Amino acid sequence: MFHGFIPHIMGTRFDILIIHSDFTLLNRIWPVIINEIEHLDKILNRFDPKSEVSRLNSLKSQSPIPISTELEEILQLCQYYYERTFHLFDITMKDFSLIKFGNRHIFLPALGPTLDFGGFAKGYALKKIKEFIEQENINHAFVNFGNSSILGMGHHPYGDSWRVSFLNPYNQSLLNEFNLKNTTLSTSGNTLQYTGHIMNPLTGLFNEQRKASSIISTDPLEAEILSTVWMIANKEQQQLLTENFKDIQATLYDL
Repeated sequence: MFHGFIPHIMGTRFDILIIHSDFTLLNRIWPVIINEIEHLDKILNRFDPKSEVSRLNSLKSQSPIPISTELEEILQLCQYYYERTFHLFDITMKDFSLIKFGNRHIFLPALGPTLDFGGFAKGYALKKIKEFIEQENINHAFVNFGNSSILGMGHHPYGDSWRVSFLNPYNQSLLNEFNLKNTTLSTSGNTLQYTGHIMNPLTGLFNEQRKASSIISTDPLEAEILSTVWMIANKEQQQLLTENFKDIQATLYDL
């Protein structure tokens, strides 16, 4: 068993457990994983003044701004999920349609929205890591981004899955237990210390309810996106979302 961790990246801690008999392989791929996460952080972390998204947010102008190829691909993904979630997922938290991009350029109106990949970046990174691990023919791994975005591949050495507990952040009672096997768990919600941080882009209102959500999906990115969306979607919207995302398991909890 190989354990690698980064104490602070993308605003949280990153841990990975990999089960494999070839320790040379494990030592070779760990630096690759670190480089990928740090690379994505340098693109998507709006709190880092040196990141690409931070630079864009500070350079709003009347003319198009050059962007990297990967950021353009990420924006295309965000546009796809913006439409597929009925505009509940919106990295601008205002109106995604206000930004224009293409040919490795973006136009951000001077008085328009800023870009925030907080409900996207960890899921995107998990998906990239999952694809890389699979390419290396590694079948069993556990990846944890701050206890809120968790990927379980294969199973624990002493079980048939990776068991994860989801605790109530207000009193630490057990909300649910999950057996992850080639699936991702993403959770979102309010806590006693951190509440009112999830905004509905359609209304401009923050969710301050004592609630939490969990999403199980084979797609780490969709799990990440939908765990936040589920906190702000009403029952009618949740029904429509389950029609668009048929393979997820979504739960909303009263805390």
